Amino acid sequence: MKSISSLLILFILSACGSNKADQPVIIEDTVTTMADNYIWQSTLDDSTGKLQLVAVQPVPTDSTQPANVVRLINKSSIETGFAAKVRLDFIKTSGDTIYLKIDDATYLTQQMGSTGPRLFLSGVVYTLTGLTGINYVNIDFEEGDHAGPGTYSRESFKDE
Repeated sequence: MKSISSLLILFILSACGSNKADQPVIIEDTVTTMADNYIWQSTLDDSTGKLQLVAVQPVPTDSTQPANVVRLINKSSIETGFAAKVRLDFIKTSGDTIYLKIDDATYLTQQMGSTGPRLFLSGVVYTLTGLTGINYVNIDFEEGDHAGPGTYSRESFKDE
Protein backbone atom coordinates (compact mmCIF):
# COMPACT_ATOMS: atom_id res chain seq x y z
CA MET A 1 0.00 0.00 0.00
CA LYS A 2 2.88 2.34 0.78
CA SER A 3 4.33 1.93 -2.74
CA ILE A 4 0.93 2.73 -4.31
CA SER A 5 0.69 5.90 -2.19
CA SER A 6 4.22 6.87 -3.19
CA LEU A 7 3.40 6.35 -6.87
CA LEU A 8 0.20 8.37 -6.53
CA ILE A 9 2.05 11.26 -4.88
CA LEU A 10 4.77 11.13 -7.55
CA PHE A 11 2.14 11.18 -10.30
CA ILE A 12 0.33 14.17 -8.75
CA LEU A 13 3.54 16.13 -8.32
CA SER A 14 4.65 15.50 -11.89
CA ALA A 15 1.24 16.62 -13.18
CA CYS A 16 1.55 19.95 -11.35
CA GLY A 17 4.41 21.25 -13.50
CA SER A 18 4.09 24.40 -15.56
CA ASN A 19 2.06 24.25 -18.74
CA LYS A 20 4.52 25.26 -21.44
CA ALA A 21 1.86 24.96 -24.15
CA ASP A 22 0.39 28.26 -22.94
CA GLN A 23 3.69 30.11 -23.35
CA PRO A 24 4.62 31.85 -26.62
CA VAL A 25 6.96 30.16 -29.05
CA ILE A 26 10.45 31.65 -29.02
CA ILE A 27 12.73 31.38 -32.02
CA GLU A 28 16.34 32.47 -31.87
CA ASP A 29 18.29 31.46 -34.95
CA THR A 30 15.93 29.08 -36.68
CA VAL A 31 12.71 29.42 -38.57
CA THR A 32 9.90 27.00 -37.94
CA THR A 33 6.80 26.45 -39.99
CA MET A 34 3.68 26.95 -37.97
CA ALA A 35 0.12 26.09 -38.91
CA ASP A 36 -1.19 29.27 -37.33
CA ASN A 37 -0.19 32.86 -38.05
CA TYR A 38 1.06 35.17 -35.34
CA ILE A 39 2.02 38.77 -34.75
CA TRP A 40 5.73 38.51 -33.89
CA GLN A 41 7.69 40.81 -31.63
CA SER A 42 11.46 40.97 -31.48
CA THR A 43 13.61 41.37 -28.43
CA LEU A 44 17.32 40.99 -27.77
CA ASP A 45 18.68 38.07 -25.79
CA ASP A 46 20.57 39.65 -22.89
CA SER A 47 23.31 37.03 -22.86
CA THR A 48 23.95 36.63 -26.61
CA GLY A 49 22.78 39.97 -28.01
CA LYS A 50 20.95 38.09 -30.76
CA LEU A 51 17.39 38.64 -31.90
CA GLN A 52 14.67 36.58 -30.30
CA LEU A 53 11.29 36.50 -31.97
CA VAL A 54 8.28 35.84 -29.83
CA ALA A 55 4.81 34.99 -31.13
CA VAL A 56 2.78 37.47 -29.10
CA GLN A 57 -0.66 37.37 -30.67
CA PRO A 58 -2.40 34.87 -32.94
CA VAL A 59 -3.87 36.25 -36.15
CA PRO A 60 -7.55 35.32 -36.36
CA THR A 61 -8.23 32.86 -39.17
CA ASP A 62 -10.61 35.28 -40.87
CA SER A 63 -7.97 38.07 -40.86
CA THR A 64 -5.09 36.43 -42.73
CA GLN A 65 -5.36 38.64 -45.82
CA PRO A 66 -2.17 40.77 -46.07
CA ALA A 67 -3.96 44.14 -45.69
CA ASN A 68 -5.74 42.87 -42.57
CA VAL A 69 -2.50 41.62 -41.04
CA VAL A 70 -0.84 44.99 -41.66
CA ARG A 71 -3.75 46.61 -39.78
CA LEU A 72 -3.20 44.14 -36.93
CA ILE A 73 0.52 44.98 -36.87
CA ASN A 74 -0.31 48.69 -36.66
CA LYS A 75 -2.84 47.99 -33.90
CA SER A 76 -0.32 45.82 -32.04
CA SER A 77 2.20 48.64 -32.37
CA ILE A 78 -0.13 50.90 -30.41
CA GLU A 79 0.55 48.71 -27.38
CA THR A 80 4.31 48.97 -27.84
CA GLY A 81 4.22 52.70 -28.53
CA PHE A 82 5.38 52.54 -32.16
CA ALA A 83 2.03 53.12 -33.89
CA ALA A 84 1.88 56.88 -33.53
CA LYS A 85 5.44 57.12 -34.77
CA VAL A 86 5.81 54.30 -37.33
CA ARG A 87 2.74 53.44 -39.38
CA LEU A 88 2.79 50.80 -42.10
CA ASP A 89 0.62 51.31 -45.17
CA PHE A 90 -0.28 48.27 -47.28
CA ILE A 91 0.33 48.89 -50.99
CA LYS A 92 -0.09 45.51 -52.71
CA THR A 93 1.07 41.95 -53.01
CA SER A 94 2.75 40.63 -56.12
CA GLY A 95 3.92 37.04 -56.40
CA ASP A 96 5.53 36.13 -53.08
CA THR A 97 6.19 39.74 -52.02
CA ILE A 98 4.10 42.17 -50.00
CA TYR A 99 4.73 45.89 -50.58
CA LEU A 100 4.45 48.41 -47.74
CA LYS A 101 5.17 52.10 -47.31
CA ILE A 102 6.03 54.21 -44.29
CA ASP A 103 5.16 57.83 -45.07
CA ASP A 104 7.08 59.35 -42.17
CA ALA A 105 10.00 57.15 -41.14
CA THR A 106 11.91 59.79 -39.15
CA TYR A 107 11.30 58.04 -35.83
CA LEU A 108 12.31 54.66 -37.30
CA THR A 109 15.43 55.86 -39.08
CA GLN A 110 16.69 58.64 -36.82
CA GLN A 111 15.33 58.31 -33.29
CA MET A 112 15.26 54.59 -32.42
CA GLY A 113 19.01 54.10 -32.52
CA SER A 114 20.39 51.19 -34.52
CA THR A 115 18.73 48.40 -32.55
CA GLY A 116 15.17 49.76 -32.58
CA PRO A 117 14.69 49.56 -36.35
CA ARG A 118 16.12 46.04 -36.41
CA LEU A 119 13.64 44.93 -33.76
CA PHE A 120 10.70 46.64 -35.45
CA LEU A 121 11.50 45.48 -38.99
CA SER A 122 12.25 41.88 -38.00
CA GLY A 123 8.91 41.62 -36.19
CA VAL A 124 7.06 42.98 -39.23
CA VAL A 125 8.91 40.67 -41.62
CA TYR A 126 8.39 37.54 -39.49
CA THR A 127 4.70 38.35 -39.13
CA LEU A 128 4.07 38.92 -42.82
CA THR A 129 6.23 36.08 -44.11
CA GLY A 130 4.19 33.76 -41.92
CA LEU A 131 1.32 34.25 -44.36
CA THR A 132 0.84 31.59 -46.99
CA GLY A 133 2.74 32.47 -50.17
CA ILE A 134 4.58 35.50 -48.75
CA ASN A 135 8.37 35.16 -48.61
CA TYR A 136 9.48 38.78 -48.95
CA VAL A 137 8.45 42.15 -47.56
CA ASN A 138 9.35 45.28 -49.53
CA ILE A 139 9.20 48.37 -47.35
CA ASP A 140 9.50 51.79 -48.95
CA PHE A 141 10.53 54.76 -46.81
CA GLU A 142 13.04 57.55 -46.78
CA GLU A 143 16.43 56.19 -45.77
CA GLY A 144 17.98 57.50 -42.57
CA ASP A 145 21.02 56.90 -40.41
CA HIS A 146 19.75 53.69 -38.82
CA ALA A 147 17.49 52.03 -41.40
CA GLY A 148 16.92 51.90 -45.11
CA PRO A 149 14.18 50.76 -47.42
CA GLY A 150 14.41 47.46 -49.21
CA THR A 151 13.15 43.95 -49.61
CA TYR A 152 13.50 41.79 -46.52
CA SER A 153 12.98 38.11 -45.75
CA ARG A 154 13.40 36.03 -42.63
CA GLU A 155 16.93 35.32 -43.83
CA SER A 156 17.66 39.06 -43.55
CA PHE A 157 17.57 38.68 -39.74
CA LYS A 158 18.84 35.13 -39.31
CA ASP A 159 22.29 35.81 -37.87
CA GLU A 160 21.51 38.96 -35.92
